[in-house]
Amino acid sequence: MEAVIYFKALADETRLRILNLLYKKELNVNEIVSILDMGQSRISRHLKILSDSSLIISRKDGLWVFYKANDSSFSGDLIRLIDLKLKSEEIFLLDILRLENYIKESGEKGKDYFNKVASDWKKIRGEILGELNLNSEIVKSAGKCRCTADLGCGNGELVELLLAKSEKVIGVDRSSGMLDEAGKYLKLSGRTGFDLRLGELAHLPVRDSETDCAVINMVLHYLDDPSAAVAEAGRVIKSGGRLVITELDSHADESLRNNYGHRWLGFPSETVKSWLDRNGFLFKKSKSFRAAKGLDVVLYVAEKV
Repeated sequence: MEAVIYFKALADETRLRILNLLYKKELNVNEIVSILDMGQSRISRHLKILSDSSLIISRKDGLWVFYKANDSSFSGDLIRLIDLKLKSEEIFLLDILRLENYIKESGEKGKDYFNKVASDWKKIRGEILGELNLNSEIVKSAGKCRCTADLGCGNGELVELLLAKSEKVIGVDRSSGMLDEAGKYLKLSGRTGFDLRLGELAHLPVRDSETDCAVINMVLHYLDDPSAAVAEAGRVIKSGGRLVITELDSHADESLRNNYGHRWLGFPSETVKSWLDRNGFLFKKSKSFRAAKGLDVVLYVAEKV
């Protein structure tokens, strides 16, 4: 019986602790090891039991495998019931605190990386994009807007170009170093009408419906939760407004993780379209471009419903 398989898999405290984490967030083996402070072989053994019981599901991203709770059908109902009980148990509450601390520490490491490379950002982008003039394609797709938001604005080069077609451009970045570079660059350009703001893409320092258009340019592969950034873009764009996303197509080049701090090795178009669909956007069109290192960049245009 299916229920017997589920309950056998759950008859272990470590597996319950793992399931508790994976119900909150998709994680890879190394992340679970760090949070629970257990050996990798032990964690892997318990993950296999949970996977075999269909209580968790996995997906591969390059050499990494990510796991999350299977919230579909009976297993999902069971996990939600278990979660209600685990909320009152101290060890499981502590695990969630460890998870939150781990996410916070990872975010700080990401900020440190961008602060460190801010002055070399143009060179780094060139190593990935090659001769591709992606900014020009973005400006054409964004069109004329009263207010545009560049979400993950980096060194400000795209902000300057967007100002040619927008009365105001809000540039948001999580890195103070990047915003410093953007401020210097835009002042030298002589442009006015820009507003640079420090903030996370999952919690934008932008009012509801403040913008007519938003751009997320080659940013999602750095983020812990790309879908949350798309959801936030939906919050700040007016109904009928436009979202332009550029992102790497799926690839297998692990050097982008090791050398450039990418968390994700690009995304299939179906994944990006699903984020748009469930966050209030109507997909309009996409276009693919060849970049450097054998990589492909896809430009997506969507309308806020």
